This record gives sequence, C-alpha cells and structure tokens, in this order.
Amino acid sequence: MTGSLRETLARAVPRRSPSPPPPAAATLFDEALLGRLRQMSLLSGQIRTEGIVGEHRSRRRGSSPEFADFKSYSQGDDFRRIDWNTYARLGGLFVRLSEVTTELGVHVLLDASDSMDWRGDPNAPTKFDYGRRLAGALGYLALWHFDRLMVTPFGDALGHGFGPAQGRSHAVPMLRTLERMAPLGGTALVDAVDRYLHARRRPGVLLLITDLLAGEPDDLRASLRDARARGWQVALLHVLDEAEVAPVFAGAYLGAGADQPGGAVELIEAETGRRLLLSPTDGLLERYGEAVAAWLDGAEAVCADEGAIYVRLLTSWPLDEVVLRTLREAGVVG
Repeated sequence: MTGSLRETLARAVPRRSPSPPPPAAATLFDEALLGRLRQMSLLSGQIRTEGIVGEHRSRRRGSSPEFADFKSYSQGDDFRRIDWNTYARLGGLFVRLSEVTTELGVHVLLDASDSMDWRGDPNAPTKFDYGRRLAGALGYLALWHFDRLMVTPFGDALGHGFGPAQGRSHAVPMLRTLERMAPLGGTALVDAVDRYLHARRRPGVLLLITDLLAGEPDDLRASLRDARARGWQVALLHVLDEAEVAPVFAGAYLGAGADQPGGAVELIEAETGRRLLLSPTDGLLERYGEAVAAWLDGAEAVCADEGAIYVRLLTSWPLDEVVLRTLREAGVVG
C-alpha cells in the first residue's frame, strides 16, 4: 500500500466540526462483562513462566498438587513422593512429578498516537477509546489470574502507564489509569516496540494494540523476529475503523465531509497536519480498496512468518461478544 494513499484516507480527517466526545472509559465495563472475563484466561503458549506463584503451569517440575508425570526414583529424591501403587504393579520405584504454577508476564503496548484518536462515525468510539477498552479487558484477565501486568501507551516515545502490578485488587486502578490516558502525538511503532522489549530481561506475552499506521507492515518484521528469538510471544491486535477498510464506508465518510466545489474534500493528516484536496470518485475508491486489502494481507503475512498472532478488530464490533469470541478463536484467550 502506498504511503500517500494511506495517509490521505486511512489517517486523514475531512475539515469539519469536531464530533461529540466518546463515552467515558469508567462506564466501559459492567458486571456481566466482568463475569465473562473471569471465566477466561490469557493463553501463554510456549512461554516459560517463572517467578512467584500464579495460575499458569510452568515447564519446571516441583511439589505442587497438580500431577504432571512419573520418573524413576534416584538417590536424593524425596521418598515421600514415591508412588507405592506403581511399585505394587511394576515392582520399581517411581516418583510423582507435578507442575509448578507461576505468574505470566503480560505486557500491553497501547498505540496512543493521534491516528488512533479518530473515528468515521460520530456515534462510534475512536480507535483509541476502543483500544483502551480492549486493553482494560485483557488487563483485567491478567490481574484476575494473578499474572504480572504492565500497560504502556506509546506515540513518538513510550509513555507512562500502569504497573508492574499483580493481583485482583489492582483492577480498578488499572482501569482508572486507562481512563486518564490521552493521545501522545505522532507514531514511532517499531522504535517503541524495540525499546520496550530490550529494556526487559524476562520474556512474556506482548499484546500490541495498534492501527499499524506507521510505515509499512514489513517494517515490523525485524522487531517480531527479534522478539521471538528472545522468547516473547506476541499478539498484534489490529484496531481499525470501517471507514478505513471498506470503500463503501470510506466513500460515505468522504462524501459527508465534502466542502469544496465539485464535491472535493480537504483531508488533513492527523499527525503531521499535511493537507490534500481530492474528489472521492469511484475509481479512486476502488484503487483505495485494493491498496487496503494488500496492506492488511501484508500485515497478516508478516505476523504469520514471524510466529506472532494477528487479530483484526473493527471498532463497530461489540467488545463483549464478537471481540472476545474472535480473541478466543485466535488463541489469545481461552
């Protein structure tokens, strides 16, 4: 997808009156949704979880009640863990092994750039508002299961966020932190991801919530490859507005903003302020649709090549139904 086309339509806004403010983040979660979240957990995949006790199984073996396997008895093993029923059947000494349950490091990186603070429908949430809701749901899951959580916004640089924290008592402070978060300006996606990962010794699960409007999808390839090599499991949660990805909605949005002779519309690039005057003809919208499709396919292909989970989410999708089901199908939650 060409940079100019993406900038003019996917990140740009027509010059018109500002839309009403989005609903407050404090009202985003009701007890019904929280009840559903408590029945789920984040999936750790092949991550080696270590540290203090949590609710995820580790590949280390220990003395917890959760049975894992047998091994032949050897000198120095705890004789209290000898399985005498197995001895009676097989005539050999075997020791019961069990899983050690430990914490999972959950890191939510939330795109807080100005391109996220946009919506094509004044009655819909902005991508940033939707991303905060999503971060809140995933953060609640992590805290409910005693995982170690960090939520960090980024724009041109990493911002101040929440955590590290562990335990259910931190759920309300986490949601309040998300409520207070504000857009941070431009985007430096690759640099933010690299800086964040390289500042941490222990790998974990990285949940990257972004609209990916910062360069081309292939620019992220090296960062995802490095994360996988260092033991991180990455899920890229691609948040989009229908007016960005569907030509019919893009045409309706641009047509509503036309304020120039001949139905032309002036677009203002959300992060740089650059302006462009164009007429949303059928031919232009068709080319735009083809470019967007290629861009989305490229993002999904890069994630597949580098072992990252890719999930595409539209802000029109209800969080408590479609999104959670989509995340379950993708293997992010279970």
